[in-house]
Amino acid sequence: MKIKKRKPLVYGAALAFAFSFSVADIVLAEEVNSTAQTEKAQEANESAKENSKQQVSATQQSEDIPVAEIEIKAGKAQEQKHEQLAIGQQADAEGVNNYVVTHTSTGSKTDIATKDLPQTVSVVSQKVMEEQRPKTVEQALGNVAGISNGGGIMNPYANLLPMFNIRGFRANYFYVDGLYDNSSTAAGWLGNLDRIEVLKGPTSVLYGNNTPSGIINYITKKPLAYESYTIGQEFGSWGTRTTDLDMSIPLTTDKKWLSRTIIETDDTAAFQAGVNNKHFNGSVIVQGQPQEDTKYTFAATYNHYDVAGGYIGSLPTTGTIAPPYGIVPYDANYYNPNVRSTFIGRSVSGRVDHKLNDSWTISSALHYSESDYHQKYVGAESFTDNTYTNITQDYIHAFRKTNTLSWDTTGNAKFKALGLNHNLVLGYEWSRYKLAWPYSTQIWDYSSVVVTNPIWVDPPATDPASTSSHYSLYRHGVYLSDTLELSPKVKATAGIGHASYSYSTGTESSGTTWRLGTTYEASQGVTWFAGYSTAFEPNSAQTVTGTLLNFSPRTGNQLEGGVKVEVGSKASITMAAYKIKYNDILYNLGTNSNPDYQLIGEQTSKGVEIDVNYVIKPGWNLLAVYGQNNARITNDKNKALVGNLLTGVPNRTFRLWTTYEIQDGPRKGLGFGGGITYVGNRAFNSTNTLWLGNYSTIDGIIYYKTKDWRYSLNAYNLTDKHYWVDATGVSVYAGQPRSFIFRIEKTFS
Repeated sequence: MKIKKRKPLVYGAALAFAFSFSVADIVLAEEVNSTAQTEKAQEANESAKENSKQQVSATQQSEDIPVAEIEIKAGKAQEQKHEQLAIGQQADAEGVNNYVVTHTSTGSKTDIATKDLPQTVSVVSQKVMEEQRPKTVEQALGNVAGISNGGGIMNPYANLLPMFNIRGFRANYFYVDGLYDNSSTAAGWLGNLDRIEVLKGPTSVLYGNNTPSGIINYITKKPLAYESYTIGQEFGSWGTRTTDLDMSIPLTTDKKWLSRTIIETDDTAAFQAGVNNKHFNGSVIVQGQPQEDTKYTFAATYNHYDVAGGYIGSLPTTGTIAPPYGIVPYDANYYNPNVRSTFIGRSVSGRVDHKLNDSWTISSALHYSESDYHQKYVGAESFTDNTYTNITQDYIHAFRKTNTLSWDTTGNAKFKALGLNHNLVLGYEWSRYKLAWPYSTQIWDYSSVVVTNPIWVDPPATDPASTSSHYSLYRHGVYLSDTLELSPKVKATAGIGHASYSYSTGTESSGTTWRLGTTYEASQGVTWFAGYSTAFEPNSAQTVTGTLLNFSPRTGNQLEGGVKVEVGSKASITMAAYKIKYNDILYNLGTNSNPDYQLIGEQTSKGVEIDVNYVIKPGWNLLAVYGQNNARITNDKNKALVGNLLTGVPNRTFRLWTTYEIQDGPRKGLGFGGGITYVGNRAFNSTNTLWLGNYSTIDGIIYYKTKDWRYSLNAYNLTDKHYWVDATGVSVYAGQPRSFIFRIEKTFS
């Protein structure tokens, strides 16, 4: 049994070892043997930039993706870093014209290349989202190995309150441009995102208390350095319609102040009869650089949703994944779609980056967001009795308000000391999150509807007595991290952080966490890495004999190793094997009247992952991700659960997506492609007696673009596969059947 348990790690390491050399040979051989093709692509790229974007400076960089220029000589790529501050997004920034992103800010809070970090950072690029046209965060994050839905679907077509698992554990901490935000991110809007970055494994060193799963960081689009207007119109299945406008306008003639405004409105329908949701989203961002060494960024967002109330499409387990099978129609919905809910989200933020000298850069950012969710619904997903003919209807009316205020100040120093090059990061972060239910009332078993023909009942004319509740939590921490260049091929990263957490119910906790790892560039573009990192997350305070007691926090640690392959802007590949332990989970081993709380809970997750973004040839891009995960309970209050799989975590996931765009000739601008998605078996409950089953879907795209126009047709689930996409713990959701999106886009510049 011990040998069998080690297989994922052993296989992952062997696969990484073999693949690192084969991929390097393939990519580098292509560089050498396709010199003429490379030069032709470079000339075409330069021509396009010159014709359409003359105002863009050759040295200008995106705020969050420092772009590397690659000069290929004799098959070698030499990276020239741009150290100066700059504003706006460059036309050829990473992730815009292909899938490859080699620099991120999430893993280090600075501009360290991803390959030099001893931890996995995965990115969903702007190009991928532009092609796939995802409507929910869940759909977008399917492009990252190791991520699965976290049972948080609240009306999937409203795209509200997304929740995820990363490497088997819940990941409920969201960030926007590196700042904690659990309010406006509840809207799940993708329209103003440049990319989504995912740091996998413990993140407490840089981001404070968290599970050992990882964090999700939304990076917003920055202004273009030239005047541009793009208008898009989409038509989708079941009558879905979307209109959007993207405007970049320089505010001064010298281009020292830039702006970008994005507006999107839609009427989104579902395959369940009568279900539709209306969304309005908008964002404004202004960037300025009045002096060369200082830049300012100001942003605001607004979301206003009118959505069908309740857990639309939530179906009972009986009749779907449990016998008697097949008595619940696949397209059934047992929540009255005419009872509406309203969500409003807002955010404002400001950031200043100042370069003190050639060594030091200081960045400070403040972010405020809030959301109001007026929730009202009639519906449920339980049979009234064992005749399986009627579904109960509960009535819920509640008002949910949240706001998040966060601040982060980071100093980054690049210097040489004791004969070594250092990239030092130190900083302080603080946040306050408030959640209130000022109004909450319900009537259980209010009514019922027939399973095969639901006829909706109206809400009651008068609500019963309501209740209210609220809480606040405060987080603050300090962090220090240093990446040292031990030699031209070897780098080491060491970091330590201390964070505190306080909850208005009395829970208080703090923890010191650390990260240590190294990278070794074995050959040009092939870097091995290994790292160890830790995390902490508070246990809830408990009242025992009238006294409120705080307990030591839950702790976690990850051991991770693998290989990263990067060859200029042509390939970004990460293969990793990991093992995560989640310890000190609090359980009451006694009774409510005679409690006995002990920190005995333990869970373990281990697996292998591959994230591939590869430019096979100019115009031909490939994305491939594979994850194998074994997440189990290793100690629990209920000993019968020990050894069982964690719920909702697929044992395997795979996605392949590729597109090809004709680069010249009479069909220039014509593109086509598609992909396949596979999600493995998932445990529905902790006893592992019910399962969601595996599934695979096939998607496709064809598009045509000219200088100013773009037409595209996306097709999803081409085989019209029936499958269960997610579960809430008491119910399941049917996956979306075959559907289409046709888009027309016009750009004026």
